[in-house]
Amino acid sequence: MKVLNDRLIVFLGLAILCLLVESADNEKVDGDWTRWSIMSDSDCSEPCGGGEQTQVRTCTNPKPQNGGKECEGDDHRTVKCNEESCDDKMADSKWEEWSACSTTCGRGTRERVKKCVNGEDDGYKCDKVEKKTHQVEECTEWEPFQRSKCPDPCDKDSDEYSNIEELKHCPDNKGKCDDLSDDSGPKRKCKCVMGTELDEKNWKCREKPPVKPTPRPIPTLSPVEKTVAVVVTKTASTVLLIMVSITLLLFIIMRVFTVDRVIQMNMEIALLIAHLFLLFPYEISTDDPDLCQIVSIALHLFFTACFMFLFLESLHVYSLVAFVVPRNGILNRLQNMLVGWGVSVLIVVVGVCFFLEFYGSKYHCWLQMDKPLVYLVLGPVVVICILNFIMLEAAGNADYKPLKIIDHRQLLTCKIHQRSNLILMPLILGSYIVGMVADYEQNLALYSVFSILNTVIGVLIFFFHTLGNDAVRQKVKGILRCCFKSEKET
Repeated sequence: MKVLNDRLIVFLGLAILCLLVESADNEKVDGDWTRWSIMSDSDCSEPCGGGEQTQVRTCTNPKPQNGGKECEGDDHRTVKCNEESCDDKMADSKWEEWSACSTTCGRGTRERVKKCVNGEDDGYKCDKVEKKTHQVEECTEWEPFQRSKCPDPCDKDSDEYSNIEELKHCPDNKGKCDDLSDDSGPKRKCKCVMGTELDEKNWKCREKPPVKPTPRPIPTLSPVEKTVAVVVTKTASTVLLIMVSITLLLFIIMRVFTVDRVIQMNMEIALLIAHLFLLFPYEISTDDPDLCQIVSIALHLFFTACFMFLFLESLHVYSLVAFVVPRNGILNRLQNMLVGWGVSVLIVVVGVCFFLEFYGSKYHCWLQMDKPLVYLVLGPVVVICILNFIMLEAAGNADYKPLKIIDHRQLLTCKIHQRSNLILMPLILGSYIVGMVADYEQNLALYSVFSILNTVIGVLIFFFHTLGNDAVRQKVKGILRCCFKSEKET
């Protein structure tokens, strides 16, 4: 009985002990932080002069248990480090050796750095310290003995100088390179040829932009001067038209259409039509620009034709005076007409195709003399006149062997035409140029000269072309014989 009681007491004690242990295990425990420590991979951001460093801690001292509270606050922070002055660290620092030059030929750069001694064998590079710890300077590998081994700066197949901006290759299109190297280093100069210029921004040769000429001020005449110029020039043109028309009418009535006369007739028609266009009122230049342009083209055509038939007349004269043919010249009537008008039309067609906008102007209907068209207008005329003069001089000065069969009447007529052409040709050329310049410059004095020349030309055409023709001469002789015979009879 006593043993049973002892066992019961032990059992009860163990039960009470278990209850006490279980209540102890279920007690709440709040967490707490460990001490701050440095991250293993976090060095100070600066070797001296004040940097930053990251520190960490954990909530394990102790860990929260049985619903205990977690640690409050951050588990990492940034703190200052290496706050000692950099002057102390730089005091014993030394520059490293210069690096090799960046180029083996010519000018380049080299560099070196300074290390901060920090009690370690290798030390730090102080690139971020305010003091100057990195130096760069120019260097050259262009000694006289080495220069011969280096490529030409203008050699496009070499990349030796590709890292030097001022030595990049010249543009491939129309770019020319000049080697200006001296003892100080390689040098070259790029220039563009064939009328191009260097575009340094895009590094290529491009066409030069056209130079914009200063606008020419439009010359003007006072109303009185304008009236005088119009009256004088139109009167002179009218005189010329009357004299040429009488000449044409006379030969038509007499039905004279020999080869030489057909040439002269076409010249007279061309000159007559040209002066008819000059009678157009000046106001059409502003009132009707299209009609003004047509007038300008017509003046170009008919004046050019006039000079062409003067040349054909000289060719006809030369063929007879130089005894190339016995009569009627080298070309027949149709051939002379086709050559004279055909060449004239061809010249004007070229002008219309390429320079149409330069015919006419804002204040006159002749020609814009500051434009390229002036060369096409005056150039052929001057060449024709030079050839004309050469032909006439060759016909008059050379001693040619006469042919067995000669038409002496035609020979005499050609000799007269030779001399008359030498007078008419420079007068018509002078009138053409003076009239063109007078209209372009609006110059009253030139208008006066133009009028005088036209009056003289009209009179001379009538005189030379009528009295120089054999048929007319025979008619005049017949009239004179008849008149003198009747006087003797009386």
